[in-house]
Amino acid sequence: MKVTSTESGATNMEQSHSGYQTLKWKHIVGLAAPHTWPASVLPALLGITLGVTLTGRWDFTISACLLVIAIMMQCAVNTFNDYADFIKNTDTLENSDDPSDAILVYNKLRPKTIRMLGCSFLLIAALAGVWVTVQSGFIPLIIGAIGGATVLLYSFGKLPISYMPLGELVSGFVMGGLIPLASYAALASRLDFTVLLYSLPLIISIALIMNVNNISDIERDIPAGKKTLPVLLGRKKARILCAAFQIVHIIVIGCMVSIFFTRGLIVLIPVFALAIYLTVKQIRLPLTHQTRGPAMSGILHLVLLLGLGYIAAIILHGVLSRG
Repeated sequence: MKVTSTESGATNMEQSHSGYQTLKWKHIVGLAAPHTWPASVLPALLGITLGVTLTGRWDFTISACLLVIAIMMQCAVNTFNDYADFIKNTDTLENSDDPSDAILVYNKLRPKTIRMLGCSFLLIAALAGVWVTVQSGFIPLIIGAIGGATVLLYSFGKLPISYMPLGELVSGFVMGGLIPLASYAALASRLDFTVLLYSLPLIISIALIMNVNNISDIERDIPAGKKTLPVLLGRKKARILCAAFQIVHIIVIGCMVSIFFTRGLIVLIPVFALAIYLTVKQIRLPLTHQTRGPAMSGILHLVLLLGLGYIAAIILHGVLSRG
């Protein structure tokens, strides 16, 4: 692999420091960031649910492996992102007031070790992917390889995806679209691009999570040279766009269930009642660095509620249709 300027910077940093802490489980858990796992678990669950509902096939071991792959990919994204932000000085003591959100800033960990940790997460995902491939064919592996490449391109390279205005869209499509597509293909042993249509609510979900994060980080991203969509639009316009897509998110789920999974509509009544309350609460947040914690917690809770509600509606539709 070609050594980038980023990796060279990390090497120089390691050579100029000594007395690094030993990587501990608390550091690994912090870098893996379990609170963000819904962003990968929900798409995998959707793909598994669609596989069972549309084909009637289900395999516990394959399903478990798919969840492991999704979680490990998410852990890799989180670790590489923290690593890249640290060595590029995007995260510093001055602009990172949450130790749990800046593990490398608040703990003297060897950057090379963190890079290897991220690669280890990817390796676990790859090994699980190989087993799924043996059982289901090469389609899930090909999709997984695209996802793995995106994980690396998101944080590394001369122009990382996270530095670009399309970062939210790419993240939404890869995680919210390709994970369900690969999960469905693993269970059904065939590729069905209709799954991408059914995955539209989760594509929007993931894009919203990234968008809220980027709006909250505008002041940190500008000095780092990031050209995210919120940086280009400014906080006021970015908040309006984010609020609009939170409303669109609810509407899209309602339309999907109404058109394709009609027998599950009843599930959405309590889900939408709570989701509207959470959405109004979320829209009122200023989305500044000071409110980043509540904003990220709020959007994750909203995404989890709507994602599980959507999946539950599909399951109910499938059960009633077979009954």
